Amino acid sequence: MRRTRTLGMLVPDITNPFFPPIIRGAEEAARERGYELVLCNTDDDAEREKASLRVLRERQADGLLIATSRMADATLASVRRERFPFVLVNRGSRVVEDPAVEVDNARAAAEIVAHLVHLGHKRIAHIAGPLNTTTGAERAAGYRDALRTHGLPGEAALIAEAVAYSEDAGYAAAKRLLEVAPTAIFAANDLLALGVLRAAREMGVRVPADLSLVGINDIPMVGLLDPPLTTARVPQREMGAIAARMLITLLEDEPVHDRHVRLPAELVVRGSTAASQTAGRRVA
Repeated sequence: MRRTRTLGMLVPDITNPFFPPIIRGAEEAARERGYELVLCNTDDDAEREKASLRVLRERQADGLLIATSRMADATLASVRRERFPFVLVNRGSRVVEDPAVEVDNARAAAEIVAHLVHLGHKRIAHIAGPLNTTTGAERAAGYRDALRTHGLPGEAALIAEAVAYSEDAGYAAAKRLLEVAPTAIFAANDLLALGVLRAAREMGVRVPADLSLVGINDIPMVGLLDPPLTTARVPQREMGAIAARMLITLLEDEPVHDRHVRLPAELVVRGSTAASQTAGRRVA
């Protein structure tokens, strides 16, 4: 089949500020090799993903970058079945042969928990992303492993699963968690952390005096919050670029030296974390 030198990219939510740098990195890397990027926003909806995939096939896209989030993914099964070249972005899969570029979520979670333990926190809560996503499941598992490493009990009451990666979902989860008085919350991404800040203010919980807070991603502007957010910085632009280069390498039958790239996240300590002032506030 004649190549169109076009790459498709499925993104779950273009309004999420995490994704534009990934898209930009992929676009720049594609253009360096003479390819153009066609973006499809799916709202993480299976039917929209099917429709987007159909359009990309009809327009004869050469390959696909898949940044949708669910682990049980009919779209992914479809492209495997049709032998349509693809690379996963910011997610993995249960099929080890699937090419992917993602964050080292276990390491990121371990560094976040270690930072909070170093500050004296023992009641460290976690707002997990949806557990049917790679990032949600891996960060929650990393949180539990890190607690065990530091000899802290994993209390079920200190974990809340968010229904989505959004500020509103973080707010709802935080309202539940703050009732059991953690001294710190590790949110599975920055949008969830924004929801925690809103809930804490409503409930009169001061960050970081009463509650330390950490997110993941380092999306734009979180350093300008009050307080500035401590977070694990994900190399978003690099992630997109590596994924696009990997896909083009596959398309052009060049050797791929590493089909599964895990990028480290860098802990950026700002004003939302501080030394624990108490072994645990009592619930009124």
